[in-house]
Amino acid sequence: MPQKKKQSEWLALAGSAEIDHHGIYYTPITIKDGPSAGQTAVAVLRSNNYFQEGIVDFQACLEGPDCKCQLILNHGGESEFFVGLNFGSAAYGIAVFRNSKWEPASATTATSGDPPPPLNTWIKVKVSVLGSNVSLFINDVKVATSQLIIQKSQLGLFLHGSAPVHVRNLIVQSQKPKAFVVMQFTDEFNALYKEVIKPTCENFGYECVRADNIYTNGQIIEDIANNIEEAAVVIADITPNNPNVFYEVGYSHGIKKPTILLSDKTREKLPFDVSGFRTLFYENTIGGKSLIEERLTKHLESIRG
Repeated sequence: MPQKKKQSEWLALAGSAEIDHHGIYYTPITIKDGPSAGQTAVAVLRSNNYFQEGIVDFQACLEGPDCKCQLILNHGGESEFFVGLNFGSAAYGIAVFRNSKWEPASATTATSGDPPPPLNTWIKVKVSVLGSNVSLFINDVKVATSQLIIQKSQLGLFLHGSAPVHVRNLIVQSQKPKAFVVMQFTDEFNALYKEVIKPTCENFGYECVRADNIYTNGQIIEDIANNIEEAAVVIADITPNNPNVFYEVGYSHGIKKPTILLSDKTREKLPFDVSGFRTLFYENTIGGKSLIEERLTKHLESIRG
């Protein structure tokens, strides 16, 4: 469930940006010295709010056609994701900054032939993160989507342009990340789920969901795919040769979803297609369950970063 909406505190790390209770105000400044002399300095801000999943709402006002206002996810990580206004020739979009290079990431975005964001008016911006589904809404219209792996990190804000940029009413609504559990529905595996997997995930701050918890009128395969996409991590028990489980594991790997594989030690050999992936082997005993709980916790810690 979403947590209470709250305002964030911000600190400027670079460039010229004033912050008060009315919002954030960027003023362009020309760099005087060094290799970037003559260029306009960017403003980078960081929030005290740690964010992985949920919704970030704000309003932006651009005073120049080249002005940029972009939310930064995974701020400070190896791959940072920029979501917002003005990406080169595109008015709205999502981009990845990795290894000092920019890469486009959005599945749908404005093109060079489309009009730029409106100037001198307040634009409603909403960034929605559900598992690896990242979506950008402008004035309540979805304009860009992407599949990205978001880790819990402080939110950032990127402002740039030859004219001022204003941001106001920035509100963060976080929600618990989801762990989607894939396994056979028998008494043996139900016990593992209820006694080990579910409490471990919940203690770590995840909402734990299993395929048999899904009750909709839609297609089952579509529901499964949506839940995998909206999950922060997938946990799969591959002990029996269950085609449904392996289909879901394959889909999870296909979209590069963090996936934790479990298997009872009684299984003699893993299928070739998954044998190269790290698997947590366990013994179905009291001591064995305690050990898999410890190992599962460590894996969840590494995924959360």
